[in-house]
Amino acid sequence: MAAEQCIRFVPTRVEGVANVTEVAVYPDRLELRSEGKWLALPFVDMIELRPRWLRPLLRLLSPRLRTKSRMVGERDWFHPPPERFFRFFTSPPLVIYFPDEPPGTTYGDTVWWRVLETMARGGYHTWDLG
Repeated sequence: MAAEQCIRFVPTRVEGVANVTEVAVYPDRLELRSEGKWLALPFVDMIELRPRWLRPLLRLLSPRLRTKSRMVGERDWFHPPPERFFRFFTSPPLVIYFPDEPPGTTYGDTVWWRVLETMARGGYHTWDLG
């Protein structure tokens, strides 16, 4: 089996988990390196559902569930990269701010866009705050 593809980057800052030094985004989960250890946060646990008692059922059905509305957070891309963020539906909310890109980086090559593409491959999306 081929190795899982992920997007790894060093965030500008993170709110909700202390001392994060690296972020890895996979199609099915978010991983944070904090204090030398990796913390895995499955996207299926972040899906905004009402009522909340449906989450365990969704977790069981997740591999077979095909829906376009698996929203796991919000994003604000209107600010320059040090203030550009994703806010995930965790408790407490997890906010990840993005690094600046080298000059000349096209939008399709940015960490921001590659994170969106990686999440979409797993069927997960975020609300646009703009």
